[in-house]
Amino acid sequence: MAPPLPTRPSLAWFVLLDGGVAALTVLALSPTAHAAAQARAPLPSRPALKGLLGLTLVLHVGEAAAARRTAARHGLPVAHWTRQTFVVGFPSLLALRRIVRRG
Repeated sequence: MAPPLPTRPSLAWFVLLDGGVAALTVLALSPTAHAAAQARAPLPSRPALKGLLGLTLVLHVGEAAAARRTAARHGLPVAHWTRQTFVVGFPSLLALRRIVRRG
């Protein structure tokens, strides 16, 4: 018997992706943080970062919706997959895809 597949991506994905989203949020929304970071390294403008943050939100909502449909279609826990995919994005969709393929 094969070992069960994980129902979530590794913690490293959560740290990497959510840490990046958190940093993006701070840089986009805080003039002080943006100025401090820009003094050390070149950064896009705050309006550009706000646009990227908005795109990130749209992508995560879309991924969560796709996970919700897939989980419902295959009798998997809809709330778990929707919430997890909204938080971490594509690694959750990949984990869901592996589970669905394995049956």
